[in-house]
Amino acid sequence: MEMQQPAELRWRRAIEAGELGVWDLRPELETVHHSPQWKQRLGFPEPFAADSTHFWRCRVHPDDLEPMLDAMRAHARGERPSYEAQFRLRSNGSGYRTLHSRGRVVERDEQGRALRIIGTMLDLTDRPPSPRCTGLAEGCRGAMTVRPIAQPFHQLLNGGRVDVRERDRILGLVEDLLLTSLDELEASRIRGA
Repeated sequence: MEMQQPAELRWRRAIEAGELGVWDLRPELETVHHSPQWKQRLGFPEPFAADSTHFWRCRVHPDDLEPMLDAMRAHARGERPSYEAQFRLRSNGSGYRTLHSRGRVVERDEQGRALRIIGTMLDLTDRPPSPRCTGLAEGCRGAMTVRPIAQPFHQLLNGGRVDVRERDRILGLVEDLLLTSLDELEASRIRGA
């Protein structure tokens, strides 16, 4: 078994504990994978399933949706070096949670269109989540008829059968996002103590 660096070990623990959410967006397919522990923390069923982007957009507070989408689009068009936004997201059991999200395009097509964006989410809400997998409308997820995302980020982390070069490339591209989010998580813990 390969030896993990201390920083990688810290962010893996944060992801596994559900404190730091990781997402893997395919804009062209309008699908997104979230780390399973993150979805469970927010009270959503089917933690390993991809969701339609509509499923998540309809949960963003109406006042925060356009600024969040504008930031994402600006980065996808190459106008910003990365995506970053703070917004409220309706969880499944504990109301709106204030999240800080950042991400980066990791794959583009020949015309420069973003094919894959990977990022993190950090819950900034003071109160703990109270996930309960009830009351979630299945319509949004059930309407998905697209093909599944190949090698979502959480599968890259879990080893499995993956191309080692692809795993290392993706991990290298997002490590700074994860480390910055982890630093924010540590700072919020210190402020809360």
